[in-house]
This record gives sequence, structure tokens and C-alpha cells, in this order.
Amino acid sequence: MFLKKIKSNSNGNISFLALTVVLIFSFLFMLLFDISQIFVAREVTKNTADSIALSIAQDLLFFEENKINQKAKELAIESGCSISDIKYDYDVVRVEVSKELKYIFIDKFFPGYKIIKSFSKTQVIFPWDDKFSYLKSYKFSY
Repeated sequence: MFLKKIKSNSNGNISFLALTVVLIFSFLFMLLFDISQIFVAREVTKNTADSIALSIAQDLLFFEENKINQKAKELAIESGCSISDIKYDYDVVRVEVSKELKYIFIDKFFPGYKIIKSFSKTQVIFPWDDKFSYLKSYKFSY
């Protein structure tokens, strides 16, 4: 009934209706694309941070500290990320990786949220630690 009134009253209303529907769907698809881009970047940065932390832990385990920074930079470049922070000591490795995004639609309303960061931490367990009980320790009393 209502569509018949619109159709009989004026010509061209369907064009405006179609235009608004197309504009609404195009904005929704741009927003959906930006949100999916956030989830993909989060997954990439998390995987990169994990792989760098495990690589550094393995190098520490085999006492190869001279190539740690070079390997970390190579892994970050392969995935399109940049290293924000690396801290390691005898038994703990902490890595923070970031990636900059280029939005289509979200950047117009929230301009400060272009960088996705991920953090990874791993513990280095050496074979001579007490957890494995491979190395028997003896206490001598004098």
C-alpha cells in the first residue's frame, strides 16, 4: 500500500532510496574491512612477538648472544612489524612488537589509534636447572 502511494505520487523516489541504501552498505563494508584489519594485525604482531621471544630464548640457551638483535630484526621485517622493546636476562625474555595500520574509515573518527602492539614473554629453562633433575647437586659440609 505504502509503496504504491510513493510510486504514484512522484517519480524518482526509488533512486534516492537506492542511493541511501548503497551509501549505508558501503560505509558498513568499509567499517567491517577496518575492523578485520585490526584483528589480522593483532594476530600478526602476536605471532611475531612469540617467534622473536622463542628465537632469543633458544639463542640464550645455546649461548649465541651475538646474533640476537640481528635475528629479531629479520623476523620483524619478514612480518611487516617493528620491534618496540626487547629485554632479556639469564632466564626471562620480554619482547614488544608494533605494527602501524592504514585505515579507510576508522581513521576519520579516531585518528590516534593507528598502532597495534603485542607483548610476549618466555622463560628460559636450562638443562642444569633443578626442574629437570638432570644434574645432581650435592651439598658438602666442612
